[in-house]
Amino acid sequence: MDKTKVVIDYNKLTPDLLDLFDETYPTGVTGKTIRYPNSLGQIVTAVRIETETTNYLVKLSARVKEVLTEEDLDALIRTAVKSKDIEEDDAEEQESQDEDETEKSNPDEED
Repeated sequence: MDKTKVVIDYNKLTPDLLDLFDETYPTGVTGKTIRYPNSLGQIVTAVRIETETTNYLVKLSARVKEVLTEEDLDALIRTAVKSKDIEEDDAEEQESQDEDETEKSNPDEED
């Protein structure tokens, strides 16, 4: 049975696919990228990741008249991952603070 083929933008990867991306490319994507023109004539840089059921082509960039080196792409990807982690940590911290404030404003009443 053939695997499903999916083209997906790096910014739209699910947490599971992000983990798979990091496992597949632990030292970066240097030397492992594919470049092709899309329907708008923009150069797209992508890499492949694979699950048991699906082959993914993960788009890393689509820039008109701009060629990024693979090292630049690695830096962009690592920065994006770090900022997502920080945003998630901030969201979890905010939720925790909101819960604490709710508990303080609504203390349990004793009978």
